[in-house]
Amino acid sequence: MGHTSCAIAALVLVLVACSAVPPRLASNWPAAGGPDGSWQVRDVPAAPTHWSVVRNENIVWRTPLPEGGQSGIAVWGDKLFLTTLKAWPETRTDAPKFGHEVTGYCLDAQTGTVLWSVELAGSVDCPYLYAYSDASSPTPLCDGRHVFFYNASGAMGCYDLAGRRVWERQWRPWSPDDGYPFNKQFEPIDVGDCVLSLEPLDADDPRAASQRGWNYLRALDKATGATRWIADDATTTYNTPVLGHTKGGEPAVMHGRGGWHGVPETPVGLSLTSLAPGHEGRTLWRYVADTDGNGKALTVSGSLGAPTWQALYVQHWDREGAYWFQHNPIESHLVLDATTGELLRRQSLVEHVDWRRFDTATQRYVLHADCNLRELPDPAPRLHFDDGKNVLFVHPAWHCNLVVGDWHWFLCSTAHDRNGGENASRPGRRGIAGPSHCVGRVNVRTGKVEYLELPVAVERVVGKPDQFVYGVARRTKTTNSRGIDTAQEDRSRTDGWEIPAFWGSPIAVNGVVYFTTTLGLTYALNGLVPVLDEAALLAVNDLGACDDTWSLNSMSYANGRLFHRTLREVVCIGASRETP
Repeated sequence: MGHTSCAIAALVLVLVACSAVPPRLASNWPAAGGPDGSWQVRDVPAAPTHWSVVRNENIVWRTPLPEGGQSGIAVWGDKLFLTTLKAWPETRTDAPKFGHEVTGYCLDAQTGTVLWSVELAGSVDCPYLYAYSDASSPTPLCDGRHVFFYNASGAMGCYDLAGRRVWERQWRPWSPDDGYPFNKQFEPIDVGDCVLSLEPLDADDPRAASQRGWNYLRALDKATGATRWIADDATTTYNTPVLGHTKGGEPAVMHGRGGWHGVPETPVGLSLTSLAPGHEGRTLWRYVADTDGNGKALTVSGSLGAPTWQALYVQHWDREGAYWFQHNPIESHLVLDATTGELLRRQSLVEHVDWRRFDTATQRYVLHADCNLRELPDPAPRLHFDDGKNVLFVHPAWHCNLVVGDWHWFLCSTAHDRNGGENASRPGRRGIAGPSHCVGRVNVRTGKVEYLELPVAVERVVGKPDQFVYGVARRTKTTNSRGIDTAQEDRSRTDGWEIPAFWGSPIAVNGVVYFTTTLGLTYALNGLVPVLDEAALLAVNDLGACDDTWSLNSMSYANGRLFHRTLREVVCIGASRETP
């Protein structure tokens, strides 16, 4: 996986779309979205692009965890914070498949030593190690004075940095008992003297009776946990809101509505909500999805969700635009004016695209330039294109997207047909998600669309050359560090491409984009290359053997090091074992 001199030069370019991060925050990763909520940093000491747990390359330390979990890692100074599901007693050799309690941990950032832990009980059971999130999915948040642990089963706790509880808040989230699945992708957000949560309305709220199943952004006072304000517009729990600033400098958060399994919040679409003093929670603009699966105007705008309109993404935006995907009738990328919410561009993800796929026979990449994906077969044998009834249907993987510079990056979900079905663009033929195992990107200024196939797995053995695996499904294990399998269902043991799993959001450091799949495989890509070809893939890194490693979270950066995790352990990745 080489790189060219052009690729190296591109890494030092300044990201125009991002503002500089203050030095004090640049050495921390205080929340899931990083120092400024954009899921990236620039102008910081370089992070490693190559590592391997299998070969112990660029691994500073590893710390076992007693139970699995999905949260990212918050970093502040010499401390790390993360969450797991509550460990089953050591005297038990079986394991629960459902639960509502989590454990928050504080680790020493230099050594990985566990400094303290706290227990946080929710009220609604989640499936353990569910491929679509569980109670431990939200990342803790630290502001330098306190750390806030979040339990998606219905609890939040504020603690000082020695682990002493300041306050705890509980609520009852919507659950399968109410007719809604346990899919909760919200991440807590720091908004000055408040922290944002996502919760149902209080029972005494006049809207509550008519809005069963609805959820709202809620600002909680950091000092007391009391509610300070609730946003005007609702947010589906599938959505990951993103913090930012308007052209005029007003702090705001982008969030969305619409998804599978009948999430009820309407109008389906996006909202930009103000965080400015005196205007907190007020809607600055709202984009309402107004077309059906065939592209025709809806009788009631904002009434149609999945599969056409899905807010199952990290809702990225910058001062110029807000970015989203439309799934029917033609899979498309949307660019909205960040100031007004006006639709500026709808770009097909299917037509006039460049697709570089890996030919396993020749062991070389093949370019399909300016092609229409509907007219090409996917060569991966498991995709079942041999009956002539299926066509490629682009499905940007849920929650696995990031805007870096001029490009909106995403992984492509592979092989499933749950988002296909018939519509005007493919009469009589079903859409099968693809192109197979690709990373994709859209230039948000020009609309150029590119795809590059990635290896699904790497067979890595000490002392032997790497063997990259393309185009076939893989499976992994969901046993914890004590050897107990805790996953509630078999889908969690897949590679995540075909289900498709809720992978952790990618992050970017100085323009290098890091994507991680369920197998613990992390792709490092040059996010600023002018052409998306094989030279953009800097490295394929591992958190352990591909058939024995499980990871479903974002990673974090601080002081030249990366912090990652699997269900069994926390891993510190650095260029050497010396303190940077």
